Amino acid sequence: MLKNILIITFLFLGHLAMAQDTKTITGSVRDSEGFEMPGVSIVIKGTMRGTITNFDGEFTLEGVATGDLLQFSSIGMKTQEIEVGNETLFNIVLLEDVSELDEVVVIGYGSAKSKDLTSPIATISSEELIGMNSSSPMDAVQGKVAGVTVVNSGAPGDSPSVNIRGIGSMANTSPLYVVDGMFLDDINFLSPNDIESMSILKDASAAAIYGVRAANGVVLITTKGGAKNRPLQITYDGYYGVQSVTQRLQMANSEEYANFLRATGDADKLRFVEASIERYGGANGVPGVSTDWYDEMIRGGAPIQSHNLSLAGGGEKSTYAFGVGYFSQDGIMNSTGKYDRINFRSKVDYDVSDKLKIGFSAILTKEDRMTDNNMAWFQAFVNNPMYPVYDETLSDSDSYPKKFAAPHNLGYGTYYSNPVAMAYYGGDNMTDITRFLPTIYAELKPFANKDITFRSSLNLDYRYGANRNYTPEYKVGDNHQVTNSLTKSTNWNYDYVWDNIATWDNNWGNHRLKSMAGFSMREENYRWLTGSAQGVTNKDYLSSGDASTRTSDDGGSKFRGFSAFTRFSYDYKQRYLASLTMRADGSSKYQEKWGYFPSLGLGWVASEENFFKNLGASKIDFFKVRASYGILGNDRARAEDGVASIANGGLDESGIFGGVNLIPGMINSTVFGYLSWEKVHETNVGLDTRFFGHRLNLEADYYLRDTKDMVIPTELPMGNGVLWKNAGSVRNSGFELSVDWADQIGKNFRYSVGANITTINNKVLDLNDEPYLSHGSAEFPQRSYVGQSMYSFYGWKIDGVYQNQAEIDASPIAKANGLKPGDFRYVDTNGDGVIDDNDRQLLGDPYANFTYGLNLGVGYKGFNLVATFQGVSGATIFNRKRADINKHPDNNIDSDLANNLWNGEGSTNSYPSAEGMFNTWNTGRLNDFFLEDASYFRIQNIRVSYDLPKTFMDRMGLGAATVYVNADRPYTWFKSNGFTPEVAGGIDQMVYPVSSVFSLGASITF
Repeated sequence: MLKNILIITFLFLGHLAMAQDTKTITGSVRDSEGFEMPGVSIVIKGTMRGTITNFDGEFTLEGVATGDLLQFSSIGMKTQEIEVGNETLFNIVLLEDVSELDEVVVIGYGSAKSKDLTSPIATISSEELIGMNSSSPMDAVQGKVAGVTVVNSGAPGDSPSVNIRGIGSMANTSPLYVVDGMFLDDINFLSPNDIESMSILKDASAAAIYGVRAANGVVLITTKGGAKNRPLQITYDGYYGVQSVTQRLQMANSEEYANFLRATGDADKLRFVEASIERYGGANGVPGVSTDWYDEMIRGGAPIQSHNLSLAGGGEKSTYAFGVGYFSQDGIMNSTGKYDRINFRSKVDYDVSDKLKIGFSAILTKEDRMTDNNMAWFQAFVNNPMYPVYDETLSDSDSYPKKFAAPHNLGYGTYYSNPVAMAYYGGDNMTDITRFLPTIYAELKPFANKDITFRSSLNLDYRYGANRNYTPEYKVGDNHQVTNSLTKSTNWNYDYVWDNIATWDNNWGNHRLKSMAGFSMREENYRWLTGSAQGVTNKDYLSSGDASTRTSDDGGSKFRGFSAFTRFSYDYKQRYLASLTMRADGSSKYQEKWGYFPSLGLGWVASEENFFKNLGASKIDFFKVRASYGILGNDRARAEDGVASIANGGLDESGIFGGVNLIPGMINSTVFGYLSWEKVHETNVGLDTRFFGHRLNLEADYYLRDTKDMVIPTELPMGNGVLWKNAGSVRNSGFELSVDWADQIGKNFRYSVGANITTINNKVLDLNDEPYLSHGSAEFPQRSYVGQSMYSFYGWKIDGVYQNQAEIDASPIAKANGLKPGDFRYVDTNGDGVIDDNDRQLLGDPYANFTYGLNLGVGYKGFNLVATFQGVSGATIFNRKRADINKHPDNNIDSDLANNLWNGEGSTNSYPSAEGMFNTWNTGRLNDFFLEDASYFRIQNIRVSYDLPKTFMDRMGLGAATVYVNADRPYTWFKSNGFTPEVAGGIDQMVYPVSSVFSLGASITF
């Protein structure tokens, strides 16, 4: 009976709907200058039915009744309402809404218009983020924002290294990420398609509202949501591409390597060549096998793909958005490396009443990653080319389970291993991560006549990770894994942030005061469990291993914080601006429980002054100067326990003298460790201008950023060890400049051009009255000297190469050290006639002191071309691969070195001889021969797209569609001898190459 009633009811309602006098209307929307406006929303007011204009500004809407009220809306334009009469054709002109032209920027715990800001906040749109085909959203930021340095990694699923305005700590220097209110350490799990906008808080005035977490800058991310009175819109965006190493490092082939060994004059080294010829053939002293290990290691055309489906819309009281995405990237190493990610996203907002609004959002991700063995890249460099990948003549006892050839069969030591075998046997490393980030909030406006809002939100982050590293039993020559081994670990994170905020927007006369106050509670919980076993029969379970080899361990940590914060933003006549923030942070991490982080920003909109307008500055639309100062905190520096004074000293501390049965002793330390967070004091002076009808935008900033109380190791008296103290100070300073021009010629042609430039000067100010801190190894040291950059390379500077015996005889230094022609001549820094440790000097540092980006855009009708470029200058990279030859003289060498070695007087004044490559004088110490210029200029992205014509889309029953081809990082100009000059930390040893990506994609709206 109930079923029949429902059927009759639906039929009756359907009859009533058909009985209404409805019609189909068409029309177009243009701006005040007559240009077509695509993407304008047309909604029948009070319903969820509507459409949007196509690329030509045209629209068609069915089911419209006489008396319906149509709403035409677009960002930056005044919303227009038209009542439907008897007409069916509508030609609408939308006028600019000057009050909305200024971009609304997300700031800490709120938003503001860009013209009201007193600090430099950079914004990145969703379109810019998805224009770069990569796994991480921060990859797409590279080169687009002044002051933000991004160093990519080529490994699938790896997070890039991100620094804002240089490094000022020996701890973690990555920024704080805030996603819809939740504090995160990285956003690699997040799909770029899920992001609506990104704001980067670069200076202390903007970031101080986040207190102890803001010292390295803050990245605010808002995920996509719906819009009120917007019909359901379904969008698919996806691409498929291939990855390629376009600039592969060339190594010496077998002939070049044999000639290199022959040129050393060491006849014993030729035994390797003879062994290769005897085993694998060859003639005239040249082996018949010449394996390019990089060629064997690199997979051609490794696939990468992304597919995203989103739904969004809203009615009079609610908005909604849902999305699902899939991303997959294979590694370019010819192994098992791969990264897969599935993303789910939802966001719903509902107006319960005129006073109460509630909402819920959630992000769910599942990441699966197979990690390659990066050491195989290093082995591909050092291994000789005179043996093949496989050797089927080997017995089962010499090589199993696969018949991999081994360098040991030619007489090489166990330091060397077949790179392909290393990648194959060491690549079964899996990581699975599930992450869930729900957010709920309630927003109350209790007073009808006052703009006062109370908002409470609870943000959570659940993270579960499982890792499995399995190494099978194998034998490759003398390298032997006797029994298989398995290591597994699991980790859990449970974090929450509970924010409670009140805002009040008060206007009177020419004054506007927007105030905000709130408190926040957060907690971070971390637990881990790990175990290992050998001889497992099932690589997924430790219980299948030998019980006597099974081990386990666990641990965890908990951190709590409480914060109170406030902000006042004031403007008078939209000319004089002021912003004041204060945050008090309580932390359970340090002995000092509370920190206070104030900031002040001032701005002057000179273009609003009458005298400015009277100057005849008609071409200047907007001119603002601003200045700010603030203090930030860094709670990622280590925390000392403060009370541990007795520790196990190990077997070296005491024992039974005269015997072999040593017993461990104890160390009693009277030193008390007391640490607090590091603090950043930053001053910023800036300028924002717009010219020629807002077509030309220019932003310039000078910043002075001092890190104080930096946590550094300090030596204790009488050799009593090292104590970490808040005793260091570092300064980063520089200029930032961004310029953009955008214009349109006629109705169909549009173009844009932009550039950004950043200088970064890093200088150590104080190290607890010590002149420097040491880093790196004893033979290849780095030092942080007072007055110089952090982590500078420290060694000897080369002043050429001794060319003949006469130069040797004329040099007391050369004679004293038994040098020969072809050896390096070092700079005698102190002029004492001796080359020793006192002649060492700083030779550069790993960090760029100049970065820049360029962007170009051209559009004609439905065609669009966008190109971005990016580069850095001033960074130094240490070629650790080359330097390894001193300890391991049987290494292969790169082609550049093989073809440029000194081979007689006048041949080169930069490269040593082949014999000199094995002289400790030349290669056993850090010198500028192994240090290379890491500067580069890159074509970052080229994207060509086409918007399909409306007539075609109508036949397909679709709203709009764009197809595109994309080239990411197609070419890079650089001088260093590696795959890439992008190396985090500046040590090039086993770096995963950054690849180019060529893809084809489409975006379709239903």
